[in-house]
Amino acid sequence: MMRAPLHGFTFWFDVEFDGPANSPTNNHAPSSLIGSSNKNSMDGIQKKKRANLNDALVLSTAPEDPPTHWQQTLVYFYNPIEVEQDQIIEGSLTLSQSKENRQIYEYSPSTRE
Repeated sequence: MMRAPLHGFTFWFDVEFDGPANSPTNNHAPSSLIGSSNKNSMDGIQKKKRANLNDALVLSTAPEDPPTHWQQTLVYFYNPIEVEQDQIIEGSLTLSQSKENRQIYEYSPSTRE
Protein backbone atom coordinates (compact mmCIF):
# COMPACT_ATOMS: atom_id res chain seq x y z
CA MET A 1 0.00 0.00 0.00
CA MET A 2 1.31 3.45 -0.93
CA ARG A 3 2.22 5.99 1.81
CA ALA A 4 2.78 9.70 1.27
CA PRO A 5 2.80 12.96 3.25
CA LEU A 6 -0.42 15.00 3.31
CA HIS A 7 0.56 18.68 3.17
CA GLY A 8 -2.90 20.23 3.49
CA PHE A 9 -6.45 20.52 2.20
CA THR A 10 -8.36 22.52 -0.36
CA PHE A 11 -11.79 23.90 0.52
CA TRP A 12 -14.53 25.35 -1.64
CA PHE A 13 -18.09 26.39 -1.06
CA ASP A 14 -21.49 26.93 -2.64
CA VAL A 15 -23.75 29.90 -1.88
CA GLU A 16 -27.45 29.89 -2.77
CA PHE A 17 -29.22 33.17 -3.47
CA ASP A 18 -33.02 32.92 -3.34
CA GLY A 19 -35.10 34.22 -6.23
CA PRO A 20 -37.26 37.34 -5.68
CA ALA A 21 -40.39 35.32 -4.81
CA ASN A 22 -38.49 33.52 -2.02
CA SER A 23 -36.62 36.56 -0.73
CA PRO A 24 -37.58 37.82 2.76
CA THR A 25 -37.28 41.43 1.55
CA ASN A 26 -38.34 43.11 -1.63
CA ASN A 27 -34.88 44.71 -2.21
CA HIS A 28 -33.72 42.79 -5.27
CA ALA A 29 -32.14 43.71 -8.54
CA PRO A 30 -34.40 44.52 -11.50
CA SER A 31 -35.34 41.43 -13.48
CA SER A 32 -33.60 42.78 -16.57
CA LEU A 33 -30.27 42.49 -14.74
CA ILE A 34 -30.90 39.11 -13.14
CA GLY A 35 -32.47 37.21 -16.02
CA SER A 36 -30.78 38.77 -19.00
CA SER A 37 -30.34 36.17 -21.72
CA ASN A 38 -27.42 37.82 -23.50
CA LYS A 39 -23.94 36.37 -23.10
CA ASN A 40 -22.45 39.09 -20.89
CA SER A 41 -19.10 38.30 -19.36
CA MET A 42 -17.03 39.86 -16.64
CA ASP A 43 -13.26 39.55 -17.17
CA GLY A 44 -13.88 36.58 -19.47
CA ILE A 45 -16.01 34.76 -16.88
CA GLN A 46 -19.54 33.99 -18.01
CA LYS A 47 -22.26 35.04 -15.57
CA LYS A 48 -24.68 32.39 -14.32
CA LYS A 49 -28.23 32.62 -15.68
CA ARG A 50 -31.58 31.36 -14.43
CA ALA A 51 -34.42 30.21 -16.65
CA ASN A 52 -36.94 31.23 -13.97
CA LEU A 53 -36.23 34.34 -11.88
CA ASN A 54 -37.88 32.74 -8.84
CA ASP A 55 -35.37 29.86 -8.86
CA ALA A 56 -32.37 30.10 -6.56
CA LEU A 57 -29.03 31.14 -8.07
CA VAL A 58 -26.10 29.02 -6.88
CA LEU A 59 -22.58 30.41 -6.91
CA SER A 60 -19.95 27.69 -6.51
CA THR A 61 -16.18 27.79 -6.13
CA ALA A 62 -15.90 24.03 -6.74
CA PRO A 63 -13.06 23.07 -9.11
CA GLU A 64 -15.47 21.61 -11.69
CA ASP A 65 -17.50 24.84 -11.92
CA PRO A 66 -16.58 27.98 -13.91
CA PRO A 67 -14.22 30.35 -12.06
CA THR A 68 -15.60 33.23 -10.00
CA HIS A 69 -14.02 36.22 -8.28
CA TRP A 70 -14.02 34.06 -5.14
CA GLN A 71 -11.37 31.38 -4.99
CA GLN A 72 -10.81 28.01 -3.40
CA THR A 73 -8.89 28.00 -0.14
CA LEU A 74 -5.66 26.07 0.23
CA VAL A 75 -4.67 25.24 3.81
CA TYR A 76 -1.14 23.93 4.39
CA PHE A 77 -0.07 22.05 7.53
CA TYR A 78 3.11 23.16 9.28
CA ASN A 79 3.95 19.49 9.75
CA PRO A 80 2.70 17.13 7.02
CA ILE A 81 0.75 14.06 8.12
CA GLU A 82 1.91 10.65 6.87
CA VAL A 83 -1.08 8.82 5.34
CA GLU A 84 -1.77 5.58 3.53
CA GLN A 85 -3.69 5.22 0.28
CA ASP A 86 -7.49 5.28 0.88
CA GLN A 87 -7.01 6.20 4.57
CA ILE A 88 -9.90 8.16 6.08
CA ILE A 89 -8.77 11.31 7.86
CA GLU A 90 -10.97 12.75 10.58
CA GLY A 91 -10.68 16.05 12.35
CA SER A 92 -11.99 19.56 12.55
CA LEU A 93 -11.15 22.99 11.26
CA THR A 94 -12.02 26.14 13.17
CA LEU A 95 -12.23 29.37 11.17
CA SER A 96 -12.28 32.76 12.88
CA GLN A 97 -12.12 36.29 11.56
CA SER A 98 -8.83 38.09 12.14
CA LYS A 99 -9.03 40.90 14.69
CA GLU A 100 -6.51 42.96 12.67
CA ASN A 101 -8.11 42.54 9.23
CA ARG A 102 -11.78 41.56 8.79
CA GLN A 103 -11.05 40.16 5.31
CA ILE A 104 -8.62 37.56 6.68
CA TYR A 105 -9.62 34.32 8.38
CA GLU A 106 -7.41 32.44 10.79
CA TYR A 107 -7.73 28.67 11.02
CA SER A 108 -6.89 26.01 13.58
CA PRO A 109 -6.89 22.45 12.23
CA SER A 110 -6.89 19.38 14.45
CA THR A 111 -6.85 15.72 13.44
CA ARG A 112 -7.78 12.51 15.21
CA GLU A 113 -5.17 9.84 14.79
